[in-house]
Amino acid sequence: MLADGRCLGFAEFGDPRGKPVLYFHGYPGSRLEARLAAVTASRLRVRLIALERPGYGLSDFQWDHHIGDWPADVAQLADALKLDRFTVLGLSGGGPYAAACALKLPHRLSSVGIVSGVGPPESFHYPASTNLTTRLALFLARHSSLSADLIWAGLGPVIHLYPEHFVSRLDKIVAEADREVLCLREVREALSDTFREGLRSGSRGAARDLVLYARPWGFRIEDIPMTVNLWHGERDVIVPPAMGRFLQKAIPSCRATYFSEEGHFSLIMKYMKEVLEVLMSGSNGS
Repeated sequence: MLADGRCLGFAEFGDPRGKPVLYFHGYPGSRLEARLAAVTASRLRVRLIALERPGYGLSDFQWDHHIGDWPADVAQLADALKLDRFTVLGLSGGGPYAAACALKLPHRLSSVGIVSGVGPPESFHYPASTNLTTRLALFLARHSSLSADLIWAGLGPVIHLYPEHFVSRLDKIVAEADREVLCLREVREALSDTFREGLRSGSRGAARDLVLYARPWGFRIEDIPMTVNLWHGERDVIVPPAMGRFLQKAIPSCRATYFSEEGHFSLIMKYMKEVLEVLMSGSNGS
């Protein structure tokens, strides 16, 4: 329970005595997404703590929340768990929230990671391979929050009831490297579970996130005072690598790694061990 009375959903995976990494899920998603990294976290002695943003899973919706408000929620949870210092890791739609923490909580963070992270609206220069639906949704949300509400009013219940169908639809738009990963049973089941759980209380959280991604974030990533580690796949058609390159150029201290043959999901699945090892090498623990 947060200071303002809201519930903040989270779950822990990996080694309960390991170094703490706060995991910010993708879009849409939930705390269950981090289950895909649980085995790797255990082997590396990482305590993986997956948080849910307002309106997803167990977290109460907050109609007026902004990306820049997230670090305050993170700090409250860290205090409750008695974590002095910790790492944050944002995947895909969780990337902007990791960037906000890097700006506002540098004194609490041991390291920061962004994997296949969404960039600010200035970075929305899509190659032809980018999914048309994604481009249209972001365009509409930028100009009207009502558009985001309407999109998710129709899409949310369908994904919640039939997440397996949504995962199957992803096969038709992603790169070959992603299709190879999405054919794995454990990946399909984990994604279906996280989508279903993320939308358990409705789709307001997803609609709000869409608006926040599409509009100015309300803070300058150019002012981030600490090093940010970034990973992106060159064949990502969900979050184009141009977004990663924009973040790399805008963040004063950014260590970026690009994978020429990887997409959105394949990078996350194949390189989570490398990501956590890099982040732990800059971590002083709790």
